[in-house]
Amino acid sequence: MPEGTRGYVLGADPAELERLSVQSAYYRPATEDALRRGGLGPGMRVLDLGCGNGGLTFVAAELVGPDGSVHGVDAAPEPLAQAASAAAAGRLATVTFEQADLLTYEPAQPVDALIGRLVLMHLPEPAVVVRRLSEKVTPGGLVLFQDFAMSSARQQPETELFHVTLARVLQAFSAAGFPTEMGYGLGGVLRAAGLPQPQLSVAARWEEGPDAMAYRILAEVTRTLLPVMTRLGVATAAEVDIDTLETRLRRAGAEAGSGVGAPLLVSAWTRRVGAP
Repeated sequence: MPEGTRGYVLGADPAELERLSVQSAYYRPATEDALRRGGLGPGMRVLDLGCGNGGLTFVAAELVGPDGSVHGVDAAPEPLAQAASAAAAGRLATVTFEQADLLTYEPAQPVDALIGRLVLMHLPEPAVVVRRLSEKVTPGGLVLFQDFAMSSARQQPETELFHVTLARVLQAFSAAGFPTEMGYGLGGVLRAAGLPQPQLSVAARWEEGPDAMAYRILAEVTRTLLPVMTRLGVATAAEVDIDTLETRLRRAGAEAGSGVGAPLLVSAWTRRVGAP
């Protein structure tokens, strides 16, 4: 959650932190699969850039085990406090967190892996940050980032309410100056950072029925973005009717017999070459 960079448009209030937790659970299988395919494993020292409330951090900690370590860095104190509390509750001595500006942060020690999820879209020059931090990755070490292709969210058959709601989210991000398709640009970012051509994958979940988590994710990101929508003229609060939006999305999908999927999570990973 990189506040202090280009400006984290989603904020850090309790509702947003809860949304991040729900989102992390939804994308956990895709995240774990990419980390495993990238080669994250026991004993590795990991830096999680823009860790937020620790969704990616804790998955990585499970994979590196008790002989490894994961250090999460973020600029916002609220999610870091939540992440640190969760680590303490789980007695995860291998996990640490630090508040820092992502644009200037310098790791104290070399790491075996640099990872980040949903962070690069918030950086004004992501390749510059990745290039600088990848220099702290040991030769042969892993560099892996994940981000959304937001427009890939789908409902089939698509209802008008889903179409309008997704369009408002995309318009709000774009109007605020943030890329909505960073996932598709990850390969270019890593190459521009001087890293070898990465491997890439896309993953998400496809759900059917009114209990689909994707409806909650879409409604809650709309709730968080509502001040941006109203300020930038994307939609009025009355048009969105946020307190009933999730229920209406579910009802419309059930009536249409629709399946639904939140945006694809694109993963890109490569290995650092050269001397430290």
